Amino acid sequence: MTDVKFPILGIGIPPMVGRADLMQWLWNNLTKKSPSNLSIVGPRYVGKTVLMNNLAERMRQPDSPYNAVVFWDLGHQTPDSDHAFLKSFCHKLGQELAVIGNEYAEHILALQEEEGIYEELKEIIDAMHSDKIKTLMVWDGFDQPLNKDNLTRNHWDNLRELFSKTTSLRLVTATRQPMSELLRSTTTASSDFWNIFDPTPLQVGIFDAQDIVALMSKVPDLTFTSGAMSELQNWTAGYPILYLFLINQIVKTRATGDIDNQIVNQVAEAISGSVNSYISFLWKDCPASAKEAYRYLIEHKKVDAADINSVDRKCLEEKGFIKVTGNKIESGCRFAEQYVKQNGDNIGNMARLFRFWKDYQENIRSVLEFRLDHLVSLNADLRRLIQKSIEDIPEHPRVCLTNIRGVVDRALDLIWDAEFGTGRAVPEAWFTEWKYNGEKGPQDYWDKKFPFAKRGHQIHLLKLITGTDKSDSKAKHISSNTWALANSAHGFGDFGQHLPPGDIPVGVAIAAVNTCLELAACLESELGGINPVNA
Repeated sequence: MTDVKFPILGIGIPPMVGRADLMQWLWNNLTKKSPSNLSIVGPRYVGKTVLMNNLAERMRQPDSPYNAVVFWDLGHQTPDSDHAFLKSFCHKLGQELAVIGNEYAEHILALQEEEGIYEELKEIIDAMHSDKIKTLMVWDGFDQPLNKDNLTRNHWDNLRELFSKTTSLRLVTATRQPMSELLRSTTTASSDFWNIFDPTPLQVGIFDAQDIVALMSKVPDLTFTSGAMSELQNWTAGYPILYLFLINQIVKTRATGDIDNQIVNQVAEAISGSVNSYISFLWKDCPASAKEAYRYLIEHKKVDAADINSVDRKCLEEKGFIKVTGNKIESGCRFAEQYVKQNGDNIGNMARLFRFWKDYQENIRSVLEFRLDHLVSLNADLRRLIQKSIEDIPEHPRVCLTNIRGVVDRALDLIWDAEFGTGRAVPEAWFTEWKYNGEKGPQDYWDKKFPFAKRGHQIHLLKLITGTDKSDSKAKHISSNTWALANSAHGFGDFGQHLPPGDIPVGVAIAAVNTCLELAACLESELGGINPVNA
């Protein structure tokens, strides 16, 4: 830890300031007769890790009903397979039980060397329940295993069994977005694991009035005037990392005495460049439409709430960038406003945005997001999968490519629903004609049946029904444009499942996402008016 008044970032997890109401809500829901599995949601730098760590410490106190509390940082220790996840699960749980001298620790730690972990782990969890041993697991950074999508539906179904069949094992997760918005594949989303949580996530946001009172009690040698308190809010919007950073600098400048609005403004102006690193990450987390809405707000000072759609409004409000009063919206954070005026990407200036490769990488995401926004009636699942892939650019091209297969799977399912219905019955006469015409595939691979098992064979079937140089098109809705894009996207999807070691060029990921976007555009055009794609 550093010697600043309020540690912010560093090797260790800083102590919590305020958040009494959030802690009380967590305590009530985890200690009631039938405890809930809970999810905590909040943007970057809002203090989720601090809250989760404090929750773990609180639940280890003598008055807690839990015998063991496991804090697991999944953001920095992300398992890449079902087996690796369960192995780490056993390691974390076994270690915690060993600390309290529980006899089950040795049995659970021994499971790390086994191949089939789940069945034996379930037996031990059931035995612990019989012995009235209660365990709370606290999973921080749960975004990462969901973003990578390396875990199967069977894995999530198994976890559901562990966390829902008894009340002796409970779970709290922390993510930047609701879990339903993070799931990468429809197969994963179909697991009932996601239904074990309380339907209302706990939203962690800006400091409220009670949090600020608690914070100010930590600096008793300073007296802030009402004007100073207003300026603290105007500069930071109460966003934790900004508020604490500013308070730290004020303490460093004036260890004791009265603090008025002039002092706050002077210190804030002096450190405005230092907080830009925090603001820049929050800004990058905003989609292109939210960025444009914020620029529009800065230009017009105050706008009607109806001028900014609810999704962008939520994105900006949770970061403190805006404040909503009645039916009006205005800028809520002077630090953010100054950053955007000085550094915010200007969509109209093409040369500045794309002339150099570094700038191209930084700004291409906005272009991809705008293209996705054009597709107003796109299937919701397909839109979400493409949006998640866009969010991986430019920082995570490998993760982006890994998840392209999910986009292709959903697109193909939509195509076959439209062309053949849920039964997937291909007319036998088509196979006869294709064989007569010398087409490869139907007789060799499928035996005159729809190729359910292999997407690669489905891509070839798509080529046949949209027409070749030997056979006419038989598709009711789909064009050869869609086949060409689906074929290309499928290639990226296969590549993403067998990536070579080393860095993956960002441009490859961009090309893959752009292909998926244009595939989605074709589907919206070809299926939208016949069999609504958004159904």
